[in-house]
Amino acid sequence: MFTSEIKLAAIKDYNNGVSTNTIMRKYGIKGTATLYEWIKRLEIFGESGLINNSTKTRYSYSFKIKVINWRLENNESYPNTSRYFKIRNPVTIFQWEKLLSIGRLKPFKGRLIKMNNNKESLEEKLNRLEQENTYLKAKIQYMGKIKALTQSQKKCQTEKKHK
Repeated sequence: MFTSEIKLAAIKDYNNGVSTNTIMRKYGIKGTATLYEWIKRLEIFGESGLINNSTKTRYSYSFKIKVINWRLENNESYPNTSRYFKIRNPVTIFQWEKLLSIGRLKPFKGRLIKMNNNKESLEEKLNRLEQENTYLKAKIQYMGKIKALTQSQKKCQTEKKHK
């Protein structure tokens, strides 16, 4: 809604001693929390923290759970939690909690690793999976033979009892 230039100008006015009410009227800011949040973002992230970024940062599922747990355990606000974990927008944490409460917060299933220079590791992984597959096939055959043996032993025992 506000450009980074307006945010910087408002912060500059604040640092120069202009009252928050005057700044809010001048730039059309609806609440003091907005101005204070910009100031904190500037302190934490520098000027890049004030830019409206259209690209989304992807966070892992475990990180999201860690953030939510920390906020609840420490009884912290969304802005304080976002500053602690260096998350640009406090609303992001609120959205994660909402998704978690309705069971829709799920681990990201897209590609998280870059595929360049991973040829060796992919070949190693394929070899490991082939070995595991061979092992499991042998285990299935072994279990089948054990089952057949136990059934034939039971059959022999029942035949001895009936004689």
